[in-house]
Amino acid sequence: MRLAIFFALFLITVSASSMRKVFIDGTTYEFSDENDKNSVRVSLNEDGSAPIPLSDDDFAELSNLLSHVNENSLVVGTNGQEEQSHTAEPIKPNIRARNAASTNPGTLLRLTKKGLDYGTEIGSRLLETFVRTMAIPDLEMNGSDMKFLANNLRLTQFTMPVLLNQPTSPSSFRFQSNGGSAAIRGDFHASKKILFFWIRVNGWFEASTNNLGLDIQTLLNNSAQGKPEVSHIYCGADIGNFNLKVHDAGIIGWIINLFHYYVEKSLENIIRGNVCEKIKQFGYERGNSFLSDMATDVRLFDGLRLDYSLTGAPNVHGLSFDLPLKGETTINGKSDTPFQPNALQLPPTDTKMAAVFLSDYVINSFLYQAHKAGLSQFQLDRSRKVVEFLRTNCDKKDICIGQFIPALEAKYPNTTGSLHIKTSTQPAMQFMPGQVNLIADIVAELTFANTPIFSFNVHSDFDVKSIEIASANSIITAKATINDLKVTNVQTMVPVLGLVGDLIAPLVQVGKPIAEEFLNELGQKGFPLPSWRGLQLKNIDISLFSHTLSIACDMLYTNV
Repeated sequence: MRLAIFFALFLITVSASSMRKVFIDGTTYEFSDENDKNSVRVSLNEDGSAPIPLSDDDFAELSNLLSHVNENSLVVGTNGQEEQSHTAEPIKPNIRARNAASTNPGTLLRLTKKGLDYGTEIGSRLLETFVRTMAIPDLEMNGSDMKFLANNLRLTQFTMPVLLNQPTSPSSFRFQSNGGSAAIRGDFHASKKILFFWIRVNGWFEASTNNLGLDIQTLLNNSAQGKPEVSHIYCGADIGNFNLKVHDAGIIGWIINLFHYYVEKSLENIIRGNVCEKIKQFGYERGNSFLSDMATDVRLFDGLRLDYSLTGAPNVHGLSFDLPLKGETTINGKSDTPFQPNALQLPPTDTKMAAVFLSDYVINSFLYQAHKAGLSQFQLDRSRKVVEFLRTNCDKKDICIGQFIPALEAKYPNTTGSLHIKTSTQPAMQFMPGQVNLIADIVAELTFANTPIFSFNVHSDFDVKSIEIASANSIITAKATINDLKVTNVQTMVPVLGLVGDLIAPLVQVGKPIAEEFLNELGQKGFPLPSWRGLQLKNIDISLFSHTLSIACDMLYTNV
């Protein structure tokens, strides 16, 4: 029966039925439901104050996370002339180094008491469906002077008992039921020994019971595949009041009815054993099959994979039930991210059924591996609208690079350039109270007519302004604005262009809207959350804390 696994229906958040946004604006959030268009603004901090910067004392920094670039540094271009750069020391987010002891999960899925109660309700409905459709095994009783075989059994009445749940430490659940009733009807074949002779007779019977009682305890473990599994089931069943009546059996039926108490007790023990046997069978076979469908190995692209396997056994936390997950991006399954998750902040979510707590480690692991694999580079060429900016000639009402560098227009008239950009170090994102910050250092090279013209470094500082959870595919997406772009290390490959260092910085600032558009195109591709088939998220609230993105939600299970 599905009673042993109903709580697992909600262990993963997927397929949101509505879409919510959180807009970060100073010290407030704005949650907008795109279905009902309602919104509410709440203070980020209880006193309405601005977020307090995090202390570095508790966290070891990842060495060489971001390059250090000194302000007003001088570099020499290939044309032999010194050009002044414009930059500032980058801010490094706190990321715990890999050699620091840490057992923190990158992601935590939590079922609250409200969610467990909803799971119990769903479990009751699934159990009722299973009972109504299951084949009832034959009942057989063999005594010294009486034999009884019942077959062709069918359920004629069933009322589901009320199920209650109770989390028990450290990784188990207890489910109990009371009330409910059932009635069955079937054929029977009876034999009664009278003196030295056996008398055999056939007929039909009906039996009924009420006040059904079940006491089921399940233990969940972390399987070798990093998925939750049912490792042990204890079952006790109380049939309650059991009544048996035999029909159309003549004197043998009369004798059986006369001694019905003995027959009832014998059959009751058999039924009790059959019920628990079915519960255990269903829990181990169907339950673990269901749990194994949990998506723990998510393919991203170009060999990148997202590992959402368990870091330890599922565990009880007060009245809630937690699943600690890795949340690490790997290249073809190889785990080598050189830093570890910081401790998650776990705010109360009791008013919701479930919560997903996502560490910024999950995003930073992805950014690290993408940079390492050379996947964080892009070619802006004629296929993109934004490269209109890279033309050497344009109308006066338009803006193009030729207006800033006339020598470029003269040397390459009516030509559209191509800009190749790549990260010079792995980008880093940090979740903070009320805001998300992304820092990236990139190298850009501009080419005209297949000839490299000049290159430069840019230190980029972004703020994420909105976060969305898509309804159909449980993808989290974001939009950002650029706080600052600082240019350094301008190198000219074509001496005839002269000194262009002082021109690149304002040119980059003019290109900020284009850069934002390109960045947000990437942000809309999204990042997958842990997923589970058949679950939809409802009434989503998104909050930001130190190193933690909290997604609290209600749920709707549709596979009932």
